[in-house]
Amino acid sequence: MINIRDYIKRKEKKQEDSFGKKIFRHRLLVFYRTALAIAVIAAAAVVVVVQMKNRIFSEYLVLSSVPRESIVNTEMEALGENIVIYSSDGASCIDRKGEPLWNQTFEMQNPMVDKCQNVIAFGDYNGRTIYLMNTESTLGEIDTKMPIRSFTVSANGVIAAVLDDTADVTWIYLFSSSGDTLVYFKTTMKDNGYPVRIAISDNGHLLAVSYLYMDNGTMRSSVAFYNFGPVGQNEIENFVSGYDYIDTIVPFVRFLNNGKAVAVADNRLMFYEGDQKPVSIADILLDGQTEGIYYGNEYVALVYNDVTGNAMYKVDIYSDTGELADTVMLDLQFTDILFHKDKVIAYNEQECIVHTIGGMDNFNGKFNNQVLALIPSGASYEYTIVTPDSIDTIELK
Repeated sequence: MINIRDYIKRKEKKQEDSFGKKIFRHRLLVFYRTALAIAVIAAAAVVVVVQMKNRIFSEYLVLSSVPRESIVNTEMEALGENIVIYSSDGASCIDRKGEPLWNQTFEMQNPMVDKCQNVIAFGDYNGRTIYLMNTESTLGEIDTKMPIRSFTVSANGVIAAVLDDTADVTWIYLFSSSGDTLVYFKTTMKDNGYPVRIAISDNGHLLAVSYLYMDNGTMRSSVAFYNFGPVGQNEIENFVSGYDYIDTIVPFVRFLNNGKAVAVADNRLMFYEGDQKPVSIADILLDGQTEGIYYGNEYVALVYNDVTGNAMYKVDIYSDTGELADTVMLDLQFTDILFHKDKVIAYNEQECIVHTIGGMDNFNGKFNNQVLALIPSGASYEYTIVTPDSIDTIELK
């Protein structure tokens, strides 16, 4: 005999199990559909990125053009998306529309210039004044009181300067953007060597100095790092790390950002990492004499004369970790090489090459007018070009 109550319970249990399985299958179906949609979107995004990187442009479109007054015997520097024009008589800054932003007069024999992001500084070898500006205005003048040998500037306006004293004594000073002395220390040929080159991090905390000295008739170089932030206060003379190199000169040292630095010797390329106590992360022996060194926030380019006869130059591009990211054969007598995002750009007054690092040439063409300077904009393929008579905003197409 069938128990009605048990029968009903078993039936309800089967219905519950069936309903639970349906919910599980539904959720599983929703998960698979969502995962598939995400995979499709991701694949589409990858395709778009690859297509953008591999786009080839044959010409450009002038989006806007404003006239400008041409001044002879001047040099140009990009400052952000603005343009700094300078000579031995002074410097001025204009925006992409040709509107004046500031003007600074000075008298120099041979102006030295250094910049970091939106800050630029001018000084004269053997002079005693450094002029500091940003994209918006002049920031002030720094009286060094001793002859200037070299200097460098951080993104927040801290100036590091090598100042001459006597035949055996050189001073390194750090000044604030308002001209106040932040810190200084003495270097001598006996104890340190001669400071060939200095570099300062974006935030002004780290200083790198390339020293040259003789040791028992052998030429040696050292790259020393000083920390003037909280960590460095616990170290003797703020010295936090250093590396010695035998039989070589290190005439180039630069911070790519707060945590990465690079140095180039006549026979090697060195990378350092660390925003407190930099350590060596790559030491690459070079084969051949470099003809130029160019850098961005993430890359360094070494230019060599091409010995194969296939091009004029060979350009080795390294990432900020010291890995060889690309080699570009450049058949162009370039005026400048610069980096913008994942692109390296080489140009002269008549021609331009835009190359995706690790990819291909996106543009290899000629300008319609003589180009004195090229400045990338925020858009991927939009640039400002300065001609003798105008400032043009162009877009590759």
